[in-house]
Amino acid sequence: MSTILKASAASFALLSLGHTISGREWTSDKVFKNIKGSRSWACGTVGWYQGSAFLFISGILHYQWSRDPSLLQDPLNKAIAAIINVLLWVSSSWYVKNGVTPSAVACGFSAALQGFAVLKEIL
Repeated sequence: MSTILKASAASFALLSLGHTISGREWTSDKVFKNIKGSRSWACGTVGWYQGSAFLFISGILHYQWSRDPSLLQDPLNKAIAAIINVLLWVSSSWYVKNGVTPSAVACGFSAALQGFAVLKEIL
């Protein structure tokens, strides 16, 4: 079992929880409530919670990899790990650009941890 991949899995579970809580905060903002019922409101809300589910699923996947790190030798699993890492770094950069520092730090930390964990197992 890989402890570092297990730590990465835990970081995704925490990201998912934080993402969900953050969604509850910004969807209660007066500006956002003013567009309730619009397409932007519907897509923004469902998309946000789909993101939370994606982060949770990523945590489960990383937990599976922690139980059997040899799975990361498969090219498809490598590709999935790479896409997840790029997504985290891009999200972190987007949050920095838009002044959402706590989310930027959380995504950046998880990206670094995930990248290190995966590289440690495949190199």
